[in-house]
Amino acid sequence: MRIPVVYVAGLVALALTAGPARAQEGGGLGLDLSGDANTETPQEQPAQDAPEGTPQESGGMGLDLGLDLSATPPGVDLQPRFALVGLDTPERAGAAVAKRWVGWLQAQALRTGQVAKATDATQVPQELEAEYENTLRCESAECFKSSADTLDADVLTTARLSQEGGGWTLRLWTYDRDRNVVETDVVTGRKPADSNFIRQAGATLAKRVSELARPRSLLKVSVNVSQAVVRVGERMLGVGTVEAKLPPGEVQLIVEADEYTPYTKTVTLTPGKTEEVQVRLELNGPAPEGPPADAVASVKKKKSSKSSSGGPSVFGRPALYTAVVGLAAVGAGVALGMSAQGVAERARTSDGTGVVGVTRREYEAARQQSTLSSALMAGGGALAGGSLLWLIIVPARSAPPSSSLGPVSTGTGGTGSTALHLVVGGSF
Repeated sequence: MRIPVVYVAGLVALALTAGPARAQEGGGLGLDLSGDANTETPQEQPAQDAPEGTPQESGGMGLDLGLDLSATPPGVDLQPRFALVGLDTPERAGAAVAKRWVGWLQAQALRTGQVAKATDATQVPQELEAEYENTLRCESAECFKSSADTLDADVLTTARLSQEGGGWTLRLWTYDRDRNVVETDVVTGRKPADSNFIRQAGATLAKRVSELARPRSLLKVSVNVSQAVVRVGERMLGVGTVEAKLPPGEVQLIVEADEYTPYTKTVTLTPGKTEEVQVRLELNGPAPEGPPADAVASVKKKKSSKSSSGGPSVFGRPALYTAVVGLAAVGAGVALGMSAQGVAERARTSDGTGVVGVTRREYEAARQQSTLSSALMAGGGALAGGSLLWLIIVPARSAPPSSSLGPVSTGTGGTGSTALHLVVGGSF
């Protein structure tokens, strides 16, 4: 069997190219990692071809493995925000490596996964403006608070790299906005460019940030008044409907607006959770006009007493007074009758001379009194008797309901006649 010359030539070319390729593999992926000719150990000097601000391990590989932590990862919206103000370096040797220090410290704090970046360290001077120099050298909570509010950073760190004694010292001041306190850390090393020194400082800051970081809570407040001011304690959140990321725990929510009654509520915020509050403010205004409360209570009490007794009292009924009038008329008639009877007795009396003891005028007056007496006794007796009958008979029957007029209008059954009697009797 003959092998074509072309196939033989191809195999020879493949063998010649395979050797150099294997010599450059550097890990099996065809990557050439031999470009770093510096054989000095990382403890002595970080490699110069690394990304600025990142110390390197041996072999030229960066400690951050090429991860970009400048953007906030998804799902960490409620993480506390971290900002590195910068590095104060009085000595020239420290200033020469300041950028690498700042980049490394910021990367290590964010790599904890406990915080999100509030702003890049390179942008802090522009955002703080005149406050930057004071904040960079700040060591107390008083001068940190304003800058933390400006950057909206929950954890704020500033650093100072200086030569102290026979070595170098890095001092870190980390401000916790939730508690309004400053925590201090100190790391020492041989020289500013020492990789171990830089790594130790990054680990120290990462540990401190992890201790202080607490997930935020999202508070959503919906208000029916667009100009209402929303506050949590002394902190103003905004005007109208607002959303704010706050530290977890109990907060005092206050919503206020001119001419409206203030709204206050204690809200418990849970780490990593959202709390929604619907607020409806009520207009201020005078109380509605009307009788005082005690007068209303008195009227209700009287009505209750009347309803419990089954009807009005006897003193509130007209029949009582008509009966009294009738009895008075009877009494007056009796008095007049007795006066006329006396005159009549004197007229019948004779002293034997045949002369009557009364005058004609007295006789006529006695006759009129007798007639009036009879009328008064008859009318008064009838009035008093009718009134007493009304008092006795009518209360013994219940008041007719409005529906009882129905049978009366139809004129059917005994119920209709009884209802008619009660209605007429009641209006007497």
